[in-house]
Amino acid sequence: MSVDRPYLPTTEEEELEQAVAIASELIDLLPFIGEKLHPQQKRAWPRVGVYEAGGSEIQGIPPEIELLCEAIVTCLLADCYFDMEALSSEVAPFLAPQAKPQLH
Repeated sequence: MSVDRPYLPTTEEEELEQAVAIASELIDLLPFIGEKLHPQQKRAWPRVGVYEAGGSEIQGIPPEIELLCEAIVTCLLADCYFDMEALSSEVAPFLAPQAKPQLH
């Protein structure tokens, strides 16, 4: 007989993988401008229609998004509180104009 229970990581590598997955899912909830590069892609990035301050279209995943993911992962692994609105302030230029990052 099998018992369904929440996934609990057993190694540091599994814990890291789970933290990265959760961080990525949180980032995917943010209201980014532009559109996904491929309509069927799971993650929010890469995107089209997102431009740097100089006017060039952003290719791939911007470093600010990667740094946000790293910051969330660090907080998750340290089991500490984090403010998603404060953390996501660095990616504000990529968010829809009237959107504030609010995760419920």
